[in-house]
Amino acid sequence: MSKFHMISERIVKLNVGGTFYTSTKATLTKVHGSLLWRIITGDVASIRDEKGSFFIDRDGPVFRHILNYLRSDRLTVPYGFRELDLLKVEADYYGLPAVVTEIEITIASRKRNRRRKPRKKTSQSVGELNRIHERNGDLYISDEDSDWFYN
Repeated sequence: MSKFHMISERIVKLNVGGTFYTSTKATLTKVHGSLLWRIITGDVASIRDEKGSFFIDRDGPVFRHILNYLRSDRLTVPYGFRELDLLKVEADYYGLPAVVTEIEITIASRKRNRRRKPRKKTSQSVGELNRIHERNGDLYISDEDSDWFYN
């Protein structure tokens, strides 16, 4: 067996709801017993598209976050991501309970942060804000000098 053939067997192409992804067998089988593990190992019947990619009839763009979790062992979503509930449904569908737990923690943290009233040290207007960042689930908005913030 040639090196090329061995490498190509480790690369897996996916078509998730019309969005195409390329990953490795090792990444997709990282969580034993998950739906992706079952598809890639042949434990469940799977559909292939016309190009030979595994076809999964789910939300394609949201799958990006599922795949990134498998690659990095942590949930990372862009700042301001508003589809956590959908991502939780998808993570549950794929059989990834650790992702579901991380999402639930993130949702709870965001709800707590919304209930807090902003604290303001100065009378600056919102128009003068120039930095927004998140640290450990807390949202910080600061001015140029970073001597005051809302969280």
